[in-house]
Amino acid sequence: MIRKFFRRRRGDMPALSCEEVARVLQTYLDSELDDDTARLVSAHLDMCRQCGLEASVYRDLKAAIAHRSEPSEQSVHRLRDFGHKLVRGEVEAESGNGTT
Repeated sequence: MIRKFFRRRRGDMPALSCEEVARVLQTYLDSELDDDTARLVSAHLDMCRQCGLEASVYRDLKAAIAHRSEPSEQSVHRLRDFGHKLVRGEVEAESGNGTT
């Protein structure tokens, strides 16, 4: 299903939007995406400060869970805030400009 979602994007526009990255971020962090899609997500995370920070927060939370320790309050707050923004549609749908 993920491949199908991105297949239309590869030929048209190599960059992904923040919304598209948000949909597959957990799958990406779990190394469960195909190589082509993982490269697109990685490129977006390198260019987009907001999504890069969110990926960092998810990595911190996963590490805390793996070590059975409490995640930082800042990480929990950022994750909760990002989730609320996604629900309200406040995450930019534009891609590739690194300003989100």
